[in-house]
Amino acid sequence: MAKYAVIKEDIKRRLMIGEWTEGYRLPSSREFAQYYESSVNTIEKAVKELAEEGWLIRDSRRGTFMNKGRGPLQSGTRLVAAFVFGIDNPIWATALRGVEDALFLRGYHLLSSSDDRNLEKLESLVRGAVERKVEGVILSPFMSQGHEEINNRIFSLLQDNGIKHVSLDRIIYNSNVPYVTSDNIAGAYNLTKLLIQQGHRRILFIKNSNVSTVNERLLGFKQAIIDSNLEYNDEFEVFISTRFEDFSDEFDTYCEVLEKKMKEMRFTAVFTANDQIAEAAIRSFENLNYRIPEDISLVTYDAENLNRKIKLNVTGVTQPFYEMGQCAARMLLNLIDGNEDPYSYGQVCNSKVYIGESVNPISS
Repeated sequence: MAKYAVIKEDIKRRLMIGEWTEGYRLPSSREFAQYYESSVNTIEKAVKELAEEGWLIRDSRRGTFMNKGRGPLQSGTRLVAAFVFGIDNPIWATALRGVEDALFLRGYHLLSSSDDRNLEKLESLVRGAVERKVEGVILSPFMSQGHEEINNRIFSLLQDNGIKHVSLDRIIYNSNVPYVTSDNIAGAYNLTKLLIQQGHRRILFIKNSNVSTVNERLLGFKQAIIDSNLEYNDEFEVFISTRFEDFSDEFDTYCEVLEKKMKEMRFTAVFTANDQIAEAAIRSFENLNYRIPEDISLVTYDAENLNRKIKLNVTGVTQPFYEMGQCAARMLLNLIDGNEDPYSYGQVCNSKVYIGESVNPISS
C-alpha cells in the first residue's frame, strides 16, 4: 500500500474514533507531515481524497475540519492537565510546550499550572482537574520525605476517578505509575568521564535530595570512577538536605553549609546534581576566592538553564525537556486510548553533554 494510502486510512481511523470533534480544526498539512514523518505533498494527497469521500471539509481560510456526521463523537472532554514546579522556569516551560504540541496533533487541549513547590496547592490543582473531568494528568510529583501521605492521596484520587496519569522527569519507586525521564545514569557517567580524562581524581558530587533523578546521576558518577579503575570514596558525596527540592528559600543557608564543607576537603572538581546546586556552588566558590576553572573545575546537570540565568559557560548535561514533554503526552494518550503495554511503563530520552569553559586539565 502506498504511503499516502496508509496515512489516509490512519486519519480516517482517528476521525472514526472521535479524535477530532465537530468544529475542531485538524492539524495543518505541515503538522501532519511532521507527525507522520512524510512530505507535505503526500499528506495533501491523503487529505484531498478524504475530502472527496466526504470525511473532511476544507476551507482555504479556516483550515480542515471533520464533516458533520461522518464520525462518532467521543464523550470525553478532550482535556489533559499538566502540573510542574514552575512555569517561569525555562526547563518546565519547554516541557509544557512539548506536551501541548503533542496534544494538539491529537485534538486535545492542555490545562497547565505551577504548583510553586507547594504540595497542598498541587493537591488542590489535581482536585480541580478532576472536577473539570480531564481525561489525563501529567505531573512531576514531590518526592521529599514527609510528603508521602499527600502523594498517596493525589494518586488515589486520580485512580479512583479513572484518570490516567504519567510522571514527568522522575520515577516513583515501588509503584506502577508510568514515567518519562532522561538517561540520568548515562549523562552523569559521560560527564564524570570527561573530568577523569582531564586528570581529576578528587571530585565532589553535591546533591540536596534523594529523588530518582539525583540517585541515578550519583550512580552514573560512581560507575564512571569505578570503570576508570579508580577507588571510589563515599567522602566525596556531599549531601546537604533541604526541605524542598527547589531550595530558593534556603539558598543562603545552603551556601553557608556548602562553604564549610568545602573548607574541610581537598578537591579539584565539583559535579552538581542540578543547576540550582551549581548556582550555590558558584556563590560558595566566590566567597572562598576559588576561580572557575583556574582553581576548581565545575560540571552540572541542566547546564543550559544555568548558563542562561547567570551568563556563564559551564560544561554539563542538557536534558531534552521538549522531547520528554512530547513523550509524556503520547504515553498518556496511549493510556487514554486503552493501548497500555503491561510490560513497559517507562521511557528514557537521550540527553547531551555540552562542552563549556568550566573545566581545566588538572596539570594546569
